[in-house]
Amino acid sequence: MHPLAKYSLKDFDKYNCLKLSLSFYLILLFLLRGFAIGIASLTNLKDKLSLIQWFYPESLQFYFSLLAGIPGLLVLYVIFQRKPEAANWVKILWANILYLCTALLALDILIYWSQYYIFQQGKLFFLVWQTIIAVLLLLYCRHSHRAKINRQEFPEVIEPLKVKN
Repeated sequence: MHPLAKYSLKDFDKYNCLKLSLSFYLILLFLLRGFAIGIASLTNLKDKLSLIQWFYPESLQFYFSLLAGIPGLLVLYVIFQRKPEAANWVKILWANILYLCTALLALDILIYWSQYYIFQQGKLFFLVWQTIIAVLLLLYCRHSHRAKINRQEFPEVIEPLKVKN
């Protein structure tokens, strides 16, 4: 059976590529969690800092979260630029997206663990769970059938069919 046979037409984008796997979006959300919490906090009209303080009791923790999320912006850019007219370096990064995500998740976890050991901030329980979640996200991305197909294909320009009379 063909690997794409189990997908319907709605599972494909305008470039005839399979739409991105949920695993890429979850990795992106995990990498950019500090930014996501910051943006969600800004939308709270009554108390803009309450959500940030709930997740990050000390302000330095929030700043480290933003620092850890900066490399995740590269993954966000590569995902948004995944189209036929993308630069060559975007195509190269996409071909190695699993390695890129692995490196960035490892860097993210390293920043959080170093914050815990150097500045004695954070809770061990949450660090362990963040590490477990990062590993599970990578395993999901690596073994997901849809993500595997996504990693192998890159959008190309589709020429319109010419009808001969």
